[in-house]
Amino acid sequence: MADILKTFVRASERAACIARSCCVPESSKEILLVAEKFEGEANTRFEHDFKTIADVLAQESAKTEIAHHFPELANHVRGEECSEIGGINVSIMQDAEETANLLSLLVTPNAAKRMAEAAHCELQLDVCDKINVNISEINVSDIGIWIDPIDATAEFIAGVRHTANADQGLPCVTILIGAYLKSTGEPIMGVINQPFWNGGKGRIVWGISYNGIHKWGGDAMETTADNKIVLMSSAEKSEIIGKVKSSGFVSQSVPGAGHKLLKVVLGEAVAYLVTKGTTFKWDTCAAHAILRAKGGDIVTNDTFTPITYNDPIDADNQVYCNAGGIIAYSDTSVFDKLKEILS
Repeated sequence: MADILKTFVRASERAACIARSCCVPESSKEILLVAEKFEGEANTRFEHDFKTIADVLAQESAKTEIAHHFPELANHVRGEECSEIGGINVSIMQDAEETANLLSLLVTPNAAKRMAEAAHCELQLDVCDKINVNISEINVSDIGIWIDPIDATAEFIAGVRHTANADQGLPCVTILIGAYLKSTGEPIMGVINQPFWNGGKGRIVWGISYNGIHKWGGDAMETTADNKIVLMSSAEKSEIIGKVKSSGFVSQSVPGAGHKLLKVVLGEAVAYLVTKGTTFKWDTCAAHAILRAKGGDIVTNDTFTPITYNDPIDADNQVYCNAGGIIAYSDTSVFDKLKEILS
């Protein structure tokens, strides 16, 4: 089990290296390839939904890392992005030079070389050395995986272009890798990587909730600050925001589903509430496992039942929407109060 988790951590960091490769000083005059998503692939919350070459390469790199260490999982890794962008199917080739040659069909040679080197780089991760989970081996054939290679793509694009508002942009970007049981849909393992935290130093949080074992850790420390912050989208219904505020909570909006969920994991907010179907399985799976490791959960807003992840394979992306909304929390007393408010 620990070996699978360490592989997820490495896969998230490989994706993080690719994201950071787009933001070095020499890239400031280069054009980041951005493509609009097609119907069935796009998030219907947005009038226009986009992906970048970094999203696609990061996802393919993470999938390749997982498949290299666990070949039996290769066909059970699903992600937000289609591997095609700009008419080219992006993949990780045998070495950095071959990958750069492929990417140069889409971006400048300098950018292609830099991104390819990031995809093939040697990883040094202290966090992996600290993962010591003594738990019976899981049946790998029962594991499915969800990846969001660069969550908050709009903030990533704005950050690369230096057009982001203060306290937004690159720090809101996360990489999410979560595992679930195909037999039950239950989330069991998650990794959240925040590649641009602390000026690009980055940090990783992980968690396991399986077979009676509940453990979490990583680079970040849980805050001890007492707060009543409930994170919500700026597009949330005004009456819902009003109910939450009138009950003594503080409503706050920050970009990125993964960013919001990380704040709940770290105790920087007590909950994340969405009444609409604007999050997806790849957004919530990783954080769900970590929150369960802490004694929390992610449930639907409409029926208050836990989210599950064993949806049909190869469906349109809209099938993977958390259509009933979500409530993410780490403290059951907070959930009980929100449930009372919303009921």
